Amino acid sequence: MSRAPRRAAVGAAPSGGRRPADVAVTVGREALGALVALALAVIALRHVIATDRVALLWYDGDSVLLPLVERSLQAGQPFEWAMSPALFFFPELPVYLLCSLVTGTPQQALALNGVLVLLALYALVRAAANELMPSAGRPARIAVSAGALGVVTLLVLTESTATATSLELASLLLTTTYYYGTVLAMLGSAVLVLRAVRLGRASVPLLVTLGLVAVCSTASNPLFVPWSAAPVVVTLVLLALARRVPWRPAGLLAVTVTVASVVGYLLRIPLRPFVSIDPASYVRPSRAGQTLGFFAALTDDRAGSAQGDAGLLLLFAGVLVAIGGTVWAWRVRTARTVLVATVLPVVTVVAVSVGVVVAGSETPRYLQPVVTAPLLALVAVAELTRTAVRRTRVHRRYRGVQATVVVAMAVVLVAGVAVTPATTGAVAAARYTPASCLDRWADGRDVTGVGQFWTVRPLAAHASPGVELLQVRDTFETYPWLVDLGAYRDAEPTFVVVGSRDLWTTAVEDSLGAPATITHCTGFDVYDYAGTAGADVLRRDVVGSADVIRRERGF
Repeated sequence: MSRAPRRAAVGAAPSGGRRPADVAVTVGREALGALVALALAVIALRHVIATDRVALLWYDGDSVLLPLVERSLQAGQPFEWAMSPALFFFPELPVYLLCSLVTGTPQQALALNGVLVLLALYALVRAAANELMPSAGRPARIAVSAGALGVVTLLVLTESTATATSLELASLLLTTTYYYGTVLAMLGSAVLVLRAVRLGRASVPLLVTLGLVAVCSTASNPLFVPWSAAPVVVTLVLLALARRVPWRPAGLLAVTVTVASVVGYLLRIPLRPFVSIDPASYVRPSRAGQTLGFFAALTDDRAGSAQGDAGLLLLFAGVLVAIGGTVWAWRVRTARTVLVATVLPVVTVVAVSVGVVVAGSETPRYLQPVVTAPLLALVAVAELTRTAVRRTRVHRRYRGVQATVVVAMAVVLVAGVAVTPATTGAVAAARYTPASCLDRWADGRDVTGVGQFWTVRPLAAHASPGVELLQVRDTFETYPWLVDLGAYRDAEPTFVVVGSRDLWTTAVEDSLGAPATITHCTGFDVYDYAGTAGADVLRRDVVGSADVIRRERGF
């Protein structure tokens, strides 16, 4: 026997598989990447809960939707929810319910949910790196993926206000009701498309998975179509026409996404009772000019601070990376996956930006893909840089770059470890003080009251289980927006929560008479009508109007 075969036999792993040492190294490297991602997620969460942005995470009228759903399920109320056009059935509701099972308060569940979203974002970018950088070493793919999440974390660190109506878009990923599910579905669909393009064929399991993601996402939130389905179809068709992507996989992928999106829309027909407003009502082209002025004003406002300027520059840099990467990939005729990963973010950013203006929408959160879509281009440009430099005479091992990456990851890990105790302590100790005042007034009684949207919803989510709060308009009619109409069945409201910022068409006392008592809390007063004629008026107007709405919806 020659020496070469003998050496090969000695070096081979038992039973022809990978050696345990190689597996351990692989697992260790992936674990390190996951730890860096976790550290970045904790850093982002720490910033949010240490600034005014925490109100948007824990105490905003929209943000407490899923805690209210979980509370309703715990109470055994009929599931008769009046949602927005976004139903949050996939994946937001099941993910939050799982988080609530392992936590003790809504704040803890919402915080855990936010961390999981950023980890999922890392996992999807990591999967994209596998498709875009197949010949690169595993450490390079991990480093690029962690770097992409680092960009998102840097954006979060520039955002600190308590409002959702701003260009602070990255921190919305940590919330449960500002469409993180659609963002993740968008990236997941892109990864599946990249895999099919890299392999040059679209297998049945891949098409089925892509179709299921599109069906479930569209049925839950129609934003999936302009954010993901339409840009994917446009990108594939354009590149197939340019003969840069084979027609067969491109056609199969485009048809799958299109048909699945249509099926998703059809599934919304039986779900119509849960939808409060037709999504078409959000489209107002006549307001396009006002929308441009609105976003110009938001940009000026964002640029009013150093943090805001940094955030805008990062957003702009992400778009430039996508555009520059597209030009570069087109000219050097690189791998088709790299070209798709640069063109798709450009098409997505253009689609959502133009779409928001044409629709006449003044809702900044619809621009969230501007934050996340360029992450694909970032990975693609990293691969372009690696392969382009490798072909030149100046190629070296880049020990300086490697050392920089190692140091950066070490700094992130140290920072993550440093902020973890304070972060976990703040999350564990978080309590909504106004709800505590309401609980003291209730004094352990099972009571039902009413109030307006922005005042009553955080109280309803954080009050003790015996305190039931129903959402009403300023006329004491039921306000069917993000509430369980089943909670109004046979309800007997006896008190009114009057917020300091509420607007009532007619003063509460003029509508219901003088209350038995008035209790003052920070930000609101409790008008107790138990045993008075006002309680009968509440029961008639609130419960009666809810009965009418339920019948109209078919519940």
